[in-house]
Amino acid sequence: MPPTMEDVARQAGVSKSTVSLVLSDKPGVSSEIKETVLQAAEELGYSLPERRPLRKSLPKHRNFTIIHYVGHEPYDDIYGLFLDYLQGIQTFAQEANINITAIGGYRKGDLHRLETRILRDQKTSMDGLILMGKGIRQDSQLLHRALELQIPLVVLGRNWPGLPVSTVSQDHHQQVKTALDYLAQLGHRQIAYVAKEGDQEYEWYDIRLRCYREKMKELGQEVDEELIVLGKDTIEAVSELLTRKPGVTAIFAIHDQRAIEAMQGVMATGLEIPRIFQSLGWITLNSPRRIFPS
Repeated sequence: MPPTMEDVARQAGVSKSTVSLVLSDKPGVSSEIKETVLQAAEELGYSLPERRPLRKSLPKHRNFTIIHYVGHEPYDDIYGLFLDYLQGIQTFAQEANINITAIGGYRKGDLHRLETRILRDQKTSMDGLILMGKGIRQDSQLLHRALELQIPLVVLGRNWPGLPVSTVSQDHHQQVKTALDYLAQLGHRQIAYVAKEGDQEYEWYDIRLRCYREKMKELGQEVDEELIVLGKDTIEAVSELLTRKPGVTAIFAIHDQRAIEAMQGVMATGLEIPRIFQSLGWITLNSPRRIFPS
């Protein structure tokens, strides 16, 4: 059986992503580690698969696949955000004469679905792969299989400088700063942070919480752990928070769906929005007016 990238990583004592960086001649690896990896690859007789040649006679159309990689709950409450991403990609693809195959509902370890069979085929005609969704992780089998096949890869909503992939993400620090600066300019100081337990699946959950803590300190406020709300039911959790902490006048919600739920919790206590209370989230949804018509 021919050696694999995992064999090289094991022999060199490094991660598979490091092996990929070295053999793809990407930056970010020290010369010592690079030499170790190259020596291990030479000893095992391993080399990266040759890139598929570009066939000038064919490519009137290029073929890209989009995979939505779900978490534990396949239809989470910001699922519509990924539909917006897909719509934007499809609009561009039509103008650029690119064929798009969209596959939804992929779960970790699901080895029998279409997307896994596609990646198992060494002769796949896929010209590029886009991964999105809260289930995608740096150690994803799907991601590393694509890297082994040297399929050009883009991951949405991530920032992974240690992997040889292109990523598109937000500046979470700037977003949180902008939101909290806005609330502070309105005079708010007792600002709560609201999320739902399922939000912890997102890699940016910890980033946004850390930014909240840092910004509150910049505003001269001691971080009150009781103002950090993480519950199974956001509406109930916010109602309980305001009963327990009546001095709270604003909420920073981890995203817009939580902001909507937070507003429902605020109104359940009899407070008015926005004359008395302010709630702010940070992912744009399509239908807040359907929930709170003017």
